[in-house]
Amino acid sequence: MRRSALALLGLLALPLSAVGQSGMLTTEDPPERLPQTRFAVTPYVGVRVPYTSGRYIVFGGESGSQTAVQEERGGASAVGLNLEARLRGPLSFLVGGSFSGRETYIFALDDVSGGDDDGGVDAIRLQAQGPAIWFAKAGIAYRLPDPSPDTRRFHPSAFVSLAPAIVWVDWEEVDGVEDDLTRSSRHFGVNLAADATSRIAQSNFAVNLGLEGMVTFWDFDALRVRDETIFADRFQEPVVVDYDYSASTILFLRLGASYRF
Repeated sequence: MRRSALALLGLLALPLSAVGQSGMLTTEDPPERLPQTRFAVTPYVGVRVPYTSGRYIVFGGESGSQTAVQEERGGASAVGLNLEARLRGPLSFLVGGSFSGRETYIFALDDVSGGDDDGGVDAIRLQAQGPAIWFAKAGIAYRLPDPSPDTRRFHPSAFVSLAPAIVWVDWEEVDGVEDDLTRSSRHFGVNLAADATSRIAQSNFAVNLGLEGMVTFWDFDALRVRDETIFADRFQEPVVVDYDYSASTILFLRLGASYRF
């Protein structure tokens, strides 16, 4: 009876032994998987995606005209650096900064004085030079769980991050605007990002692909003097600018090389 029981246990153990020998039953991470590290330094290049901001109205002080203005902001190249320090488990402290150069703005002006807003179909389109923008952020990054067991051919690891941010906007000088504060202004933002990071040949280096959105809350007190000066010069009369939006999202696509140690 005892021998029969031992033989039965031996037969039941054979499949598990075969699986273990084949490498399918293991708790070890694949060597291609991105290891947990204490620090990571990731320089990157990228592009700022073109976007359309909200609309604002320019009121003529003497003529009583009302002109709706829609800004179509062009894309621009960007460079930046992210630094991560692991706190505990999948959580890391993240700081970063980036710079994006000047781009072309398209202003669509539509006269809505009579109340017949046709959506800008017949709007006058003007071209202007946009600002250079600096970004700085500090927040938290979270590494999503890797699949286990990991049978993927490629082994990228996914990260999401949330960080308060500051956005510096640096415009070109405008004739008639004497206050330097209207050229450079600071705005609060919230940075949301998703990253895929893949280890390079079992080394300390990894390639990083990311998408981030900078939700920027514009300080219109810092922008109104500039806009009113520009449109007063165009319309040849004093104007008042009224913004009908408070925030917009600036999107980035970026590609970087990460050193992790």
